[in-house]
Amino acid sequence: MSQYRSRDLLVSVSNELAEIRERLEDLADLTSELMTDCPAERRAETMSSVQDFDLLIQRLDGLSGLAAALGAGAPLATALHALTLSDLYDRLVGDPGIRPSMSAPSGELTLFD
Repeated sequence: MSQYRSRDLLVSVSNELAEIRERLEDLADLTSELMTDCPAERRAETMSSVQDFDLLIQRLDGLSGLAAALGAGAPLATALHALTLSDLYDRLVGDPGIRPSMSAPSGELTLFD
């Protein structure tokens, strides 16, 4: 498979993940609405489930962004560095040898690279 075909595939995967995320967010909203009818003794458990939806949505955002960045031709280390959930990053990277170096910021603002 050519490099450009692989990039197209990654962009398509990113789009699919974004669509799944939207549907999951709709389910989370519905769950929140239904929680108002939940008996008081089950509300804590139900709230935990709503928070699980939020974590799944964040993970889908991360994976979608990763696939989109790779599809746009970003280097792997750069795309991985953009992940916002550290546990997702750790699961995807695994091997500390391929982690990007996290140098201290220089203090200079770069608007265009």
